[in-house]
Amino acid sequence: MASTPQRLLVSLALCMATVACAPASIRDTPTPPNTVQIQPSNALARKPIQAAWWQTFNDPLMTALIQEALQASPDIKTAQASLRAARAQRAIAGASLLPSLSSGASARRSGGNDSYGANLDASWEADIFGGNRLADKAAAADLQATQASLEDVKASLAAEVASSYVNLRLAQARLAVSRQSLASRDETVRLIGLKQQAGLASGLEADQANLSLGQTQAQIPALVNSVTQSQHALAILTGKEPGALNTRLAAAKPIPTAGGQLLNNIPANAIRQRPDIRAAEYKVTAAGLRVGEAKANLYPSFNLGGSLSLSSLSLADLLDTGSIARSLAASISAPLFDGGRLKQQVEAKDAAREQAVASYQKAVLGALQDVANSFSTLQSLRERQPLLAQNVALARSAENLAQLSYDAGTADFQNVLDTQRSVLSAQESQLAAQAENTQAMISLYKAIGGAW
Repeated sequence: MASTPQRLLVSLALCMATVACAPASIRDTPTPPNTVQIQPSNALARKPIQAAWWQTFNDPLMTALIQEALQASPDIKTAQASLRAARAQRAIAGASLLPSLSSGASARRSGGNDSYGANLDASWEADIFGGNRLADKAAAADLQATQASLEDVKASLAAEVASSYVNLRLAQARLAVSRQSLASRDETVRLIGLKQQAGLASGLEADQANLSLGQTQAQIPALVNSVTQSQHALAILTGKEPGALNTRLAAAKPIPTAGGQLLNNIPANAIRQRPDIRAAEYKVTAAGLRVGEAKANLYPSFNLGGSLSLSSLSLADLLDTGSIARSLAASISAPLFDGGRLKQQVEAKDAAREQAVASYQKAVLGALQDVANSFSTLQSLRERQPLLAQNVALARSAENLAQLSYDAGTADFQNVLDTQRSVLSAQESQLAAQAENTQAMISLYKAIGGAW
């Protein structure tokens, strides 16, 4: 029987196959006249899911850093500015459906007499073939895509902060283990020195002990540098200068973990809440609508215009006794010969729609790959972690036995040093696996689009 991750991936693949076909239906763009029937896609009808998945790790400091980044990061501010621009473009497109109104005034002196005038002009394009309505709907879809892109920036930023935080805790844990090992090596050097003074240890053993101590000491600066760089990275992500978080992050804490039971509760269609998938759907919708807009431009346009003019010899009487002239005009304009420009615009918009569909399909495949990779990593770590814990216990037992054998004179001192290195290596491998497990969970949250 297939495992839960495998069943989920199959369900996701089937779901995405269905979704991938939906935006493609927009290729059947409406044809004038009076047959404009644009229905919002599933993407337009679905709202983004806001899920603070990082809270499942139960690390208040990590949560605080993510929230600070979401407020102050330059990437967020850039995306927010793009959203403002999209809203303005949406308003501009909507304005094309409304009449335009302009006014003017004049004053003239001729032959010693003054005369005054005022006029009011209005115009409106009757959107008979739906081009302006389609442009308005396309701008609305673009706005939704920009909103989804902002959510995608937030999701990526949150994952990056969480990942950098895990790297910091891993570096601090490795530094702590190395310092413990350094203390053990230092004690070994002291004991070997005492034995050498008593004639119970050779100069070779003393040199070997000092070499082991020096090798461990040489690792410390690099680990300290890793801690510092992780602190700097978190400061930059939260919109602060390097070093601004050093005090808050100085104390070492365990690597955050999340419960593995969450893997059994992921809904099959969860991947559709990913912001980049939603943005890609909106872009397909907008591109399809613009094909219809370009087709509508092949047909005549109808414009209505009107003016109201007032004139008077006196400024005071302008609105009271001035003569009033009104006019109303209608015009029809239709493309006769444009060298094929309008038809090529339809072709270009249709090509852009195909590009949007391809980009959407690529986003879906990338999402499926992200989910599959995260599951594969978590499954591998599930099998490795008990073995790594066992290796640490065996390495410590071997170290104790090697020390006892050396003290009893039945083993070489090199065995003691080798087992000490094995303990350090086993502990580092276990820490790395813990961090990798958390990183895989972060990647899975990002791949799914949030918590579930």
